[in-house]
Amino acid sequence: MLFPGNKGHVDCYLPQLSREKPPPLPGGHELGDQLYYTGSSKSFESGDKIVHGQKGEVVGPATEGTHHGNGLNMLFPGNEG
Repeated sequence: MLFPGNKGHVDCYLPQLSREKPPPLPGGHELGDQLYYTGSSKSFESGDKIVHGQKGEVVGPATEGTHHGNGLNMLFPGNEG
């Protein structure tokens, strides 16, 4: 697949593709929404961190652990993602 903004193609599994628009993200949010982190500040082994009050961008549904189906994948400034 070639997605807008990418320089090259991305391999995708068939179950991850659809001719229909996907269901809404949790909380009715959309890709690109700007949200503020209201939890406690944290640092991760990867070097990424989240800071209370920091604004980030919604980049998709959460896909790991207890956040799966109940959260959002966010990108915060300075983090690799």
